Amino acid sequence: MKILITHELFMPDFAGGGEKLVYEMAKHLQKRGIEVKVLTTGDSKIKEYDGIPTIRLKRNRFLMNFAFLKIMKHAKDCDLIQTSNYNAAFPSWLAGKLLKKPVFCFAFGLYGKRWLKMRGLIKGTISRIVEKIQLNRSFTKNLFLSDYSRNWGLEIGIPKNRTQVINPGLHLKNYKPETKEPFVLFSGRFAKQKGVYDIIKVAKLLPDIKFVMMGWGEEENKLRKLATKNIKFLNLSLKDKKQFFNMYSKASDFFLLSYGETFGFVLVEAMASGCPIVSTIPLGFEGKLTNPGDIKAMADAIKYLINNPKQAQKLGKENIKLSKKYTWERFTDKLINLYKKTITLNN
Repeated sequence: MKILITHELFMPDFAGGGEKLVYEMAKHLQKRGIEVKVLTTGDSKIKEYDGIPTIRLKRNRFLMNFAFLKIMKHAKDCDLIQTSNYNAAFPSWLAGKLLKKPVFCFAFGLYGKRWLKMRGLIKGTISRIVEKIQLNRSFTKNLFLSDYSRNWGLEIGIPKNRTQVINPGLHLKNYKPETKEPFVLFSGRFAKQKGVYDIIKVAKLLPDIKFVMMGWGEEENKLRKLATKNIKFLNLSLKDKKQFFNMYSKASDFFLLSYGETFGFVLVEAMASGCPIVSTIPLGFEGKLTNPGDIKAMADAIKYLINNPKQAQKLGKENIKLSKKYTWERFTDKLINLYKKTITLNN
């Protein structure tokens, strides 16, 4: 089986969880004996990454929307195209239609009506329209990383019979609970959609509780100016390995206030590290699920967990158990079975 994977960025270029997932998908398919190549943007001199062949288009990633001819050229000898939103989805769908090949599309980002909250009426409406155009094509299958993100897909009109949920995995051995220290951890991109300004508001209500915001992103300078004394910033990400993993291990609680996540790798990372969680994302964790923007409920939940460490520890242990179902082996099994079934039906 030969597969062309298209995504707007690929390692070593990195902007978030999408790049991580595409790399793991390509690597695990390759380990199963499937021939994969990745078409992306970037430095055309880079022909492979960690043994994965790459074709890199020397253009801005947003211009990948016009790359259907390049995708057609490299998909001709492949059995199928595996793509993802945003900027690789439409040209991959069009190339698949013209070549009459199956095209599968993962929804790595899906916000629907939540765009209005994040970007306001005009920009939010435009983003909603673009998202719907990109995802609501006649793909062979629209793939989702969680049950709740599939529900968001149904909200924008994707037919249910064209959807399937395949949970991604985690390298669980990297995340281990250690002696917990009394601080609340956020990990991820410093972006509006991650609810980072709500963290500032919650921290102001809880001046005696320490918060650590770990990550990077476009809102960092503004956040630092607004931050209270009980907030510490750390520019760490997965590439920092031990330092990054240690923060999860030591955190007493984890905090994610995103307005829209299709999965939330950081939630599973926190779960595997024995953290109880306060979040707006209904992934299925022990802790407290709150509504986006409900600052008081978030503050009350954090305060309860900090003041009740034994209960927090109990919830953290339950989260460790829950995290074990998220493996790359299970993810790869489901993906390959779907590919084989589709190819058999097409033949």
